[in-house]
Amino acid sequence: MVLYPTAIRYAETILNPDGLFRSLSELSSDVPPDFSSGAYGVVFRVTVGGKPCALKCFTRHQPGRAEAYRRMAQTLEPFWQEETACLVPFRWLENEITVFGDDDSVSVHPVLQMEWVEGRSLTRALEEAVAASDREALERLAEAFDKMALWLLDRPFAHGDLKPDNIIVREDGRLTMIDYDGLYLPEMAGERARETGTEGFRHPDRSETEFGKQIDDFPIALISLALHALARWPELYGRFGGASALLFDPALLAQGSCPAYNSLKNTDMASDPLFAMLGSGAERFDGLAEALARHLSTAEISSPVYDYEGEPGREGIRLVRRNGRYGFVTESGTVVAECIYDRAREFSEGAAAVCRDGRWGFIATDGGWLHEPEYEECGDFSEGLAPVCIGGKWGYVDGTFRLLSRPRFDDAWPFSQGRGLVRKGDRYGYAGPDGRMAIPARYEFAQGFREGAACVTEGGLYGYIDRRGRYLIEPMYDYARSKRNGRSYVERDGEGREIEW
Repeated sequence: MVLYPTAIRYAETILNPDGLFRSLSELSSDVPPDFSSGAYGVVFRVTVGGKPCALKCFTRHQPGRAEAYRRMAQTLEPFWQEETACLVPFRWLENEITVFGDDDSVSVHPVLQMEWVEGRSLTRALEEAVAASDREALERLAEAFDKMALWLLDRPFAHGDLKPDNIIVREDGRLTMIDYDGLYLPEMAGERARETGTEGFRHPDRSETEFGKQIDDFPIALISLALHALARWPELYGRFGGASALLFDPALLAQGSCPAYNSLKNTDMASDPLFAMLGSGAERFDGLAEALARHLSTAEISSPVYDYEGEPGREGIRLVRRNGRYGFVTESGTVVAECIYDRAREFSEGAAAVCRDGRWGFIATDGGWLHEPEYEECGDFSEGLAPVCIGGKWGYVDGTFRLLSRPRFDDAWPFSQGRGLVRKGDRYGYAGPDGRMAIPARYEFAQGFREGAACVTEGGLYGYIDRRGRYLIEPMYDYARSKRNGRSYVERDGEGREIEW
């Protein structure tokens, strides 16, 4: 395992940078350097080519970090161009900084170079406003957070570690998210989370296997409701708050014994939809965007046609949203289905999953029902099959919506190369085209099949199996990714590389 330098050792290089950076030759820093530390690294404020930027240096190992940041940069680049973007541009620089150890040993490490955001953390802004009992400032922070959260919910990715310390209040009042170590991208579906968020802001049941678009739902609801409550009663922060938990303790919320939450039950805050969401014990919330939008004025949330427009899929149809409801239109703007659905997903193989009144069904490309809502949850069609949840258990249906077998799985994902990834208890396996087990659920974690191989873990190590469950590569890696274009990214003893096979 690679031993990472301490913040002090990184600072020594940054203060004496000549010849110790591979590409940032024009780097300079204040004396003493301005920096802040986090769970996985330390961020320095430096100047490169006359422009201020943030330089993140890592102090702890995180499996898959390098490849994750490379994928993030590629996927997020179009969003950085948006005027309302709530993320900052960054570059992953491999083998960038040379550091000397206590024994004069030399090691080379990657860094993350980010645009510097002028401002202060939401934690600091909140504490200053509370100390001054400045209700107007607190209301502005609450409104800015809701706008940022709505922007994030409209995007296909999730932050993964939302908390006030990871949000910067810019000088113009806008909020910007920083620290992307736990970010989720659509292409990461089925992977294990690199981190699970910060205690005090994450759902108590969140685990590494809970990694998807809705991982931010709980912290968004928790922070938004807390900010709006503090805008009404700043004194609540002194009674119940603190940077580690804001107002609401997630563990006590789950037990129904959170003092701050219970103190609001007899106030009009209890009518806020977010109040019911947090009290439900759930980790994901339908209607979250609509609940946030209720906090904003009509002028702020209105748009010429739709609040959100997705990209057209193979069918030439895009998912849209208006006033918190979802529908579908063609590329030319012709309405396929009005915005009447509580939730919806893009079309896949001629069918789109939609939700009405808490139940899921499927519509066709003309907007008519293929199967009216009856499922508690469902996945997309792939290879002619779709996973559906009935009575709390998952199974698969075919194109006629015939169940292939009795629902028996605790979770299920769309098919890939004739195998559907499923979970039974805390173990993963694969179903075959008949809906029954093709590879027993014996793995600690698993990913979908790609190019004839699937990445699985046993004994805490990653390996690869074929479609019959035989090992192509025995478990030996600390981290590994699915095969792509004949290559796989793997890590062992802190060193990452690609293997060709």
